[in-house]
Amino acid sequence: MDKSVSKSSQPSGGNGFPTSSSNGRKLNKKLVYLCSIVMAVLFFLGIAAFVFLFLLHKNPKATNKNIASFRVDSIFVSRFKLSSSKITASWDIRLSVQNPSTASVSYQTFYTWIQYKQERLSNVTNIAPFQVRGNNWTAENGKLVAKSVRADEKVIEDMATEMANGSVNFNIGLYAGFWIGNEEAKRVWRAVEAHCSDLKIGFSSKDNMGKLIGEPIECILTKTW
Repeated sequence: MDKSVSKSSQPSGGNGFPTSSSNGRKLNKKLVYLCSIVMAVLFFLGIAAFVFLFLLHKNPKATNKNIASFRVDSIFVSRFKLSSSKITASWDIRLSVQNPSTASVSYQTFYTWIQYKQERLSNVTNIAPFQVRGNNWTAENGKLVAKSVRADEKVIEDMATEMANGSVNFNIGLYAGFWIGNEEAKRVWRAVEAHCSDLKIGFSSKDNMGKLIGEPIECILTKTW
């Protein structure tokens, strides 16, 4: 009688050690606990990501991306003349400016200039202040003049060679400074530089006038502040 009681009082695993089923239950509890922690962390990370994306969408001025877009719609060149070391010309350009933000943008400073390769050919021209409403485009006109601008002799030769073939590729550089927002206390000042390249100007063999060939050219942002 005493022996049977003694045997039944011992753990089923023998030698006083816990059974494998007991170890399994403890392991399952730990796994459930760890899974709960992981799910909680993922849940809060998901909420944080959602809030960040929501604020980014509601406040596009918080990022440097998609500040503005610029496009050259047309160029008309007149009184174009090359000498051994000077260039004389007048450029009438039409630029379109896009505001991808939901807030209005007020351009206070807008400078443009003409380049051939790396050589600047015109004086820097300031376009009068203008405003672009949210998610909208506006077109602005500018007149750039080169009054006997000096240029490297090699630049003159390259330009004359292109012109003899009927067209010359010019570039336009621009700098724009603007306010984003309507309320003075909350608006933000930003500035950009852009480069509009490969503007092919076709010239007539009968006169010194030319115009942009082909479709409007999109400009590329090179700097943002």
